[in-house]
Amino acid sequence: MFDRSPGRPSGRPTMTATAPPPLAADLTEGLCRLKLGTMRRLAPDLLVTAKTQRWTLEEFFRTLLTAEISARDESNTRTRFKAAAFPVTKTLAECDVTSPRCRTFDYLASLEWFRAAENVCLIGPDGTLARTYSDRRNAPTRIYSS
Repeated sequence: MFDRSPGRPSGRPTMTATAPPPLAADLTEGLCRLKLGTMRRLAPDLLVTAKTQRWTLEEFFRTLLTAEISARDESNTRTRFKAAAFPVTKTLAECDVTSPRCRTFDYLASLEWFRAAENVCLIGPDGTLARTYSDRRNAPTRIYSS
């Protein structure tokens, strides 16, 4: 929108920021019913951007879909972490292992055993370094990868 008010000293039009028009009620209701909250939230702004930049329908839909998928992935990760009830969120990347067991930790961190559906058996008394690091530090990696 241009502001051509006579009180402007330069007389040049200036752009004023306006809120994008809301989606039609039926679209909002449909997105709500399908539980596409991110699409519903982003669609008005993206419609304006798409019209301004002359996006194709495919580009517009891909952008909305990518945003929705990303939001759901983040939500799923938060839900998994909450369900796992970790006392502290840590990863193997934060682990500073300078012992010969480093190769073992690298193997656990690679998740090759997880993708191959193999079991990992950690033997030792409760509270040993290997068991503590493997259990508490590798579980967040498994949550991200699933």
